[in-house]
Amino acid sequence: MAAEIHPATAQMLRNFRYDHLPAHLQEVSKPVHDLAHRLAETLTGPEVTKALDDLWKAKNWAVLAASTAALEGAPPAPAIPTAGDVVLYQLTAADAVDINRRRKDFHENGSAESRTGFIGHVGNWATEGDVFPAIVVRVHAESTVTCNLRVLLDGTDTYWATSRAEGDDPGQWSRKGGA
Repeated sequence: MAAEIHPATAQMLRNFRYDHLPAHLQEVSKPVHDLAHRLAETLTGPEVTKALDDLWKAKNWAVLAASTAALEGAPPAPAIPTAGDVVLYQLTAADAVDINRRRKDFHENGSAESRTGFIGHVGNWATEGDVFPAIVVRVHAESTVTCNLRVLLDGTDTYWATSRAEGDDPGQWSRKGGA
């Protein structure tokens, strides 16, 4: 059951707005905003307002640190990808087997030589660890940041990689290399 919010506490909560900040600073401020609201909705007493006052000061220092880092040329914290972003995806062994099976099937069934205009799986063989650009098609829960990706292969086809997390291992995507 939510606690009744005291007028002084409600006034203090207004200090945690972040929608006026640039995106890279919103990423720093939003978690503090959310925590402030959870505290105000579940606790009561003058200590809550005091806690929010100290939390507000801490939030301001964190936003200042992020702002200073951006001004000094440090890269801002990585943003959550959105649909249409281009990332780099590293194939797993299973991905490579699946891609190569489709390409082999296309060639073995004569479709590649028929020149009927049918577009199939044609391209260089894929191996585990190969890295290809991929377009983010969907982002799942922000807490896990997994993405569905349309991987652009070295050929005429693409590969559908679903629910993939960010990282440096096969089966993961990254922003390295300017992606």
